[in-house]
Amino acid sequence: MVQRHYNLRKLEEIAQGNQGFIRDMLITFVENVTNDIGGIHSFKSINNWTAIAETAHKLASNFAYLGASSLHALATDIEKSVLNDHNFTGVAEKTEKLCNEGIMLVSQLKKDFCIMDT
Repeated sequence: MVQRHYNLRKLEEIAQGNQGFIRDMLITFVENVTNDIGGIHSFKSINNWTAIAETAHKLASNFAYLGASSLHALATDIEKSVLNDHNFTGVAEKTEKLCNEGIMLVSQLKKDFCIMDT
């Protein structure tokens, strides 16, 4: 059995059974996360930690709606480390982990729901 790193329960509650809405939200999620991960790579290359934290905040919301709790926690930790604690120790490694696992989640969603690249 394949382990799923997401849970659509929250999205299904919001959708109230509307499968088209769920699919549209998943497509939007895939596009947004892909773009945000690209942004994180760009921001990391110029050490723009504030932009990384802001992007992590956006990603945290997306991951929460998909029940991807470990990614939500990691994104929230990155945001807090930078914005609240002003502690950049380990942020580069955490962002790399967030990006890698985010890409794996996107790939899994694309496969599970037959989402094509746009």
